[in-house]
Amino acid sequence: MKFIIKIDNALHTIEKCLVIAFVFSMVLLSFLQVTLRLFFHSGIVWMDPLLRHMVLWSGLLGSAMAARFSRHFALDIAHKIIPEKIKKIVFTTMNLFTATISLFLFWAAMKFLRDESAAESIAFHIGKTAVNAALAESILPAVFLLIAFHFLVNIFRSGENEA
Repeated sequence: MKFIIKIDNALHTIEKCLVIAFVFSMVLLSFLQVTLRLFFHSGIVWMDPLLRHMVLWSGLLGSAMAARFSRHFALDIAHKIIPEKIKKIVFTTMNLFTATISLFLFWAAMKFLRDESAAESIAFHIGKTAVNAALAESILPAVFLLIAFHFLVNIFRSGENEA
């Protein structure tokens, strides 16, 4: 079990680094785009769709990070009014239910990506290079799998999660 918790901690570190990189990149690219539009009356055509996909990726990775700390679907009031005797049962049931739903969403996202790949959809172009929609949306199944994993590990994690 300690090995699985180490994997969970490593995944969390990777998630944090990716979110930081995406947010930092989005700020720089947005600043560049605004500067180009204001001062040079031009812009980079593919920058806006790239930024939209970066927002999607960072938001979904943030939801996986929240799942690790059981704050993804948490209701503070419910946590406070549930009797101590049944908190462990409710906590385990909630984590199993959420992990199961996340696995169903993973399966649906995989089917969606297969369809996008088969259709050869293009998300946007960077110059003459087409960015495949399946590649741009590949975060969907990955994040649902991460969320399921985090919730399953939370069942066995003792005590409060560290920040």
